[in-house]
Amino acid sequence: MKQAAAMSIARKKPKQRQVVNLTQGIIWKQILLFALPIMGSNLFQQLYNTVDSLVVGRFVSHTALAAVGSAGSVSYLLIGFFMGMGTGAGVVVSQYYGAKDYEKLEKSVHTAVAMSLLFGIVLGILGVVLTPSLLRLMNTPEDVMDQAVLYLRIIFGGLITMTVYNVGSGILRAVGDSKRPLYYLIVAGISNTVLNLFFVLVVGLGVDGVAYGTILSQLISSILVIVNLVRSKEVYRLSLRKIRFHKDIFLEICKIGIPSGVQSMVISLSNVVIQANINVFGSSAMAGYSAASRVDGFVYMPLNAFSLSLTTFTAQNLGAGNVKRVRQGTRTGILMGLIVTATIGILVAIFSRQLTRLFSTDAEVIYYGARTIVVLGLGYSLFVFNDILAGVIRGAGNATVPMIISIFNMCVVRILWLSILLPIWQNFNLVLVCFPMTWALSSACYILYYFKGSWFKRWEQTAHFQKESVQTSSQEG
Repeated sequence: MKQAAAMSIARKKPKQRQVVNLTQGIIWKQILLFALPIMGSNLFQQLYNTVDSLVVGRFVSHTALAAVGSAGSVSYLLIGFFMGMGTGAGVVVSQYYGAKDYEKLEKSVHTAVAMSLLFGIVLGILGVVLTPSLLRLMNTPEDVMDQAVLYLRIIFGGLITMTVYNVGSGILRAVGDSKRPLYYLIVAGISNTVLNLFFVLVVGLGVDGVAYGTILSQLISSILVIVNLVRSKEVYRLSLRKIRFHKDIFLEICKIGIPSGVQSMVISLSNVVIQANINVFGSSAMAGYSAASRVDGFVYMPLNAFSLSLTTFTAQNLGAGNVKRVRQGTRTGILMGLIVTATIGILVAIFSRQLTRLFSTDAEVIYYGARTIVVLGLGYSLFVFNDILAGVIRGAGNATVPMIISIFNMCVVRILWLSILLPIWQNFNLVLVCFPMTWALSSACYILYYFKGSWFKRWEQTAHFQKESVQTSSQEG
């Protein structure tokens, strides 16, 4: 029976209408076609946080804006590990899809969804319980504390909606469908805006109103992606009865997901440390930094899309034995990332004050926000090599080295910088400088490791073996 089921799965052929086959075609065009919907998805994902900040900053108070901003650092600290595990699941799904191993692809899909449900429940409970303690560790001012606790506890209470959507959309992207996640986020983004305005302006709520709006809109996107997977006729179709952990697949996911998760948590930890040092300068600095962080998210958005595209591109092509194509795709991705990121970074730096004024009219908030936008916007070009090469190396199934590089540069160096210098010079700019400095160091580490080539040898050897096997079979035939 098992063999018959496996043969039935193997006979299924994936339809190509909605997916981009990254194993063939013009490289720059395929990467761009795949990345554009991801950019759109990132745009609407970023709108979740931005709309929250805009609504509370304009219609509640600047302390409410500070509360929402500081809450982001805490939530990412706990969510970061799951995001890494989601990356691991996406790589495994993508590799089996590229290799046309549809039996293991099916197991990967159901294991990934089971994982999203478990992590959504566990991390949600931890977040609700630990929120006050984490905020106190961040030196959160008293005039911000109550609102931050309220906002975070609601967000963590509905965390399962986010984990389910992220895994579901990750499965679609892993098989080359980056359009549907965009469509679902457009619906959710519009819902989020309407619900936030309704809860704040009509019902009269504050930060709790935007939190409810965010959770309900995330629920909509998670339902849409699950319904799509269940109703799909593709080889990655989801059956609710088959959702369970497959030990061998879960171990494969963990091999990539745990290092990626640790990396995400470490980066989140460093951001918590930075937020704690920002908080020392008062609620106006917090609000300005919060506004700048929303703008920063839009600058990073295209680079993140190219990085995710290169992860899927690499996984699919290595699964199909196209080793040379991965090298070519890496060079193309870096060039595209540099052009787009530098252009957007310069534009936001020029209009930094106007962008901050969208969130608050307070002069001190605008001062801190504009200064942060200039430093981050102009510095992002230094981060291109980091993100693109990290995406490629993860797509090859190696997540340990990216974890080590990130722990050292994004956490250790930043914490040392702030711990040693900030007590001597209490200067806001000193906190900001640690971003471009560590981006440059991290990119240098990735460049050195990429050209060392040890991470690539296993795939080159596999491709060479497959080529020899094909030649031998042809000669025998």
